[in-house]
Amino acid sequence: MKKKLLMSLFFCTVICAANSVVFAQDQTPRPKHLLREDSAAVNALVLYPDTIRLDIFEACEFPASIVSIATLQKNTSSDFANLVSSYSKEEQEDFWNLSRYSDLVSRLAQGGPKSQAQINDILADYPDDIRDAALRQGINHYDVLQKMDALQSNTNAQFEQILTDYPPVTQGALRDLIRYPEIINLLNDHLSLAVRVGDHYRRNPQRVINWADSLNNVEVRQNAQDAATWKQNIEQNPDEANDLKSAANDYAQENGYTQDDINASPDPNYVSNYTCTPYSYWFGYPSWYPYSYWYPYPFWFDCGFYYNHGRMVMLGTPSYYFTNWYFYHPEHWRQYPHLGNRYISHYYGSGRMNNSNAVIVHNWVRDNRSYLPKDFVTNNSRRVEVIKQVGQLHMDAQKEQGGKQVPVNVREEYLKNNATKYPSLSASPQTRMEPQEGRQNVPNIIQQPTRQPNVRIPNPAQQPAPNQRQATQQPNFNNINRAQDYHRSVWQQTQPTPRPQPQQAPRQQMQQAPRQAPSNMGSPGGGGRRK
Repeated sequence: MKKKLLMSLFFCTVICAANSVVFAQDQTPRPKHLLREDSAAVNALVLYPDTIRLDIFEACEFPASIVSIATLQKNTSSDFANLVSSYSKEEQEDFWNLSRYSDLVSRLAQGGPKSQAQINDILADYPDDIRDAALRQGINHYDVLQKMDALQSNTNAQFEQILTDYPPVTQGALRDLIRYPEIINLLNDHLSLAVRVGDHYRRNPQRVINWADSLNNVEVRQNAQDAATWKQNIEQNPDEANDLKSAANDYAQENGYTQDDINASPDPNYVSNYTCTPYSYWFGYPSWYPYSYWYPYPFWFDCGFYYNHGRMVMLGTPSYYFTNWYFYHPEHWRQYPHLGNRYISHYYGSGRMNNSNAVIVHNWVRDNRSYLPKDFVTNNSRRVEVIKQVGQLHMDAQKEQGGKQVPVNVREEYLKNNATKYPSLSASPQTRMEPQEGRQNVPNIIQQPTRQPNVRIPNPAQQPAPNQRQATQQPNFNNINRAQDYHRSVWQQTQPTPRPQPQQAPRQQMQQAPRQAPSNMGSPGGGGRRK
């Protein structure tokens, strides 16, 4: 999603990495001293709907509020991780999923232990996919739910105390943004950006709003074009479509879905209006994730399509998680080389390097360039076989080393000694890609995939219409999912330092009495420029 961002001279310290499309529309000189991580952060912010962008600008006027809230979150998430640390991973997943609905935990915890029938009555107001976890933990671990409720109430009170230091307009904005935990984290990780945005918004709010609206239009248009191009190519190439289907099946099974789950056909209206409730900002996402992961999407979002009675319905390009999973494992390149070919054709050479999928593809080419043939990028007719043999080379070299990860020089030596097994690869420097073709300056964001939570599609009769969903859920999936996915994927490029996970305390620490808890958090404020 790389775009050249433009602003007037008034904004010369705010903007980062201008896009040529915008530059052609506004001949303001490109600002100096720009930070790559700020560029990614600004791009991500403008993808949100206008009311959310307005809340962001309001909050940025008081960056100290962002720091205070982030500090409270760090303490609360650590307390919560300690609270559930002694339970199995499956039980911890239940607790984290329940935390996505703070009012659900309160209703289960308050008024004493509840029967299965009472819990079912409460669950009538919540999505079907939380039912099993609520029943298990509501019956088996009522004491933990009580402590979760006390911790939430105590945190709410501290949050409200923080808000008293700021004007009502800022209080409303911060209450809104708590519903989008990735935004608060992004701003806290890029405080220099928040300070600059807030300063310029304070001096000329309408100009900031107009600039963000303009850039949002460019980004949305480019994203739609990107998705349409991917969809068209997959639909027109049966080999690529079959590889994507097979890879998606493997991805789903590895993440705990059954074949019936995979083959399920959701109502298209359910997909179009799908909403995803994030993990609680205060409790955080599961502590074993090595990266920021706030939104547990169903597998079909990651794969970029779903099945409608056996027919592929394309949603857009695959997510960072699916792309990272595909390129991390050499057996995928060998088994599904047509999919790899589509990735190369779609992303390699693209100027949109802020797109995480493009970064992963460029990483793969860079890391394998020492045995990719000179015409790898231009010769589409033999590229599939090259990708397949690269996968086989990695697997064979690892097998010889006892299954361990193999350094590049070891693979090169293995190829040199076994060149006849890989006729499409280049053992000789004279026949390899040129070094610059490997884009050596591309950030390395690929990492060992972590099992994603399985979010199942309810039966058609249980799929609620959009106007029947509870008010606590997030806005329309299609309106903000690309902004969320951008955050989930691009943070690996822009994080100044690795995000530490909460330390889990011993069991006896968990048993400490919960802190006293006053009132619940107030309702989120509305959008729009407040007076």
